[in-house]
Amino acid sequence: MIRDVRAAAVFLLLFAAPSLGAATRLSFEDLLANLKSPNTRTRQEAAEALGKSRRKEAVAHLAPLVHDPEARVRLEVVKALRALRDPSGVPALVTSMGDGDPGIREEAIGTLVEIYSDRERASPVSRFLDLFSDEFDRSSIPPYAVVEPAVIQALARALRDEDKDIREEAALALGILNGTAALRDLTAALQDPEPGVRGAAATAIGKIGTLQEGRALVPLLSDPASSVRNRALQAIGVLKVREAGPALREMYEANRRKELGFRVLDALTRVGDPAQADLFQQIVQDPDPEKRRLAVEGLGRISDASRLDAFKKDYQRERSDEVKLAYSFALARMGDRAFLDSIVLSLPSRSLGPRARGYLLEMGRGVVGDLYQYLSDPDAEVRAGLCDVLGQIGDGETIRRLTPLLADPSGGVVDRATRAIERLRRATSGSPAPPA
Repeated sequence: MIRDVRAAAVFLLLFAAPSLGAATRLSFEDLLANLKSPNTRTRQEAAEALGKSRRKEAVAHLAPLVHDPEARVRLEVVKALRALRDPSGVPALVTSMGDGDPGIREEAIGTLVEIYSDRERASPVSRFLDLFSDEFDRSSIPPYAVVEPAVIQALARALRDEDKDIREEAALALGILNGTAALRDLTAALQDPEPGVRGAAATAIGKIGTLQEGRALVPLLSDPASSVRNRALQAIGVLKVREAGPALREMYEANRRKELGFRVLDALTRVGDPAQADLFQQIVQDPDPEKRRLAVEGLGRISDASRLDAFKKDYQRERSDEVKLAYSFALARMGDRAFLDSIVLSLPSRSLGPRARGYLLEMGRGVVGDLYQYLSDPDAEVRAGLCDVLGQIGDGETIRRLTPLLADPSGGVVDRATRAIERLRRATSGSPAPPA
């Protein structure tokens, strides 16, 4: 008898239990139906499950619930749209940016940035946007991505949100999403009473602004908040606001021996103000190699060809590899393109490679023709690194030059040439972004 009871129990565990579990699993159609339930929790759980389903057709059913009377349902809907990452959800997210709950407005901003930039968020919205805003000097979305005008308009309105965190995140998002139509609003945000907002607006202007907006950043060099001053410094350097030269020099002289002084010098060497050449000439003799590097870069950006011969002598005497690379950059800028050789051949280096890549990107289209010869370099790492660079600064002719590398003996070169060609094709054809 006992043995029979045990056997019956085992039978129920093996066969009955799974059937009960299967009965509780809801189909896609059941989840859609649950979105209409009068039960708040049911609607919330259905939205969460639909987000995890990865079925794009769920977007059309989720979108109306951005008007749900319950905030927790509306928030779950935005999170589901984030998980689905489909552009058809953008209008609903724009609506959510006007939600009465600041948490929902914040989530909508972060989700829009994820959709257009095709980046996964691995941190809170504010941290994600802050990191992403500083990741690149200029706009962070692919050149072929087209952001809906309604998104930029909604972000511009959010610059006047009652919540200071929303204003800050809207400014960062405008910089990331290439919101040039909102530059006037970003310039106005430089006067915001909150330092976080002023700093975020400065960063956004540095990414998408022009020299005109860059001039509005100069007063921020005397902002009472150090975080704002630092962001203004970065943006002024990126935009090469030459008019900031005198203010930057005064700031440098007052902080020469402080950490701030180095950041100021970095910005000053980027703006290309010829009036600062005498200061750079002094710093070239400094025992600190990092300061020497910046001074050499600054003289290179001024591009005074009369210094060419003297610079070549200094290059020969320099012992620091970092500073010698800076000399190569400066000499190439001054017109001696033979020094591009040292920059290109440094691309595979772990220590020098990132800076070499940055120099080539800064010189841009003007050196593209000189770089083609290195596509046949015997070092596969050089060829691969050059694919990455040309994929950003090249043009239609570059595609033709890169095509032979699709048969390169190095698989790594083939892969990077493929990516560079596809990037250039999208950039030159103006085709829409591929689906996420």
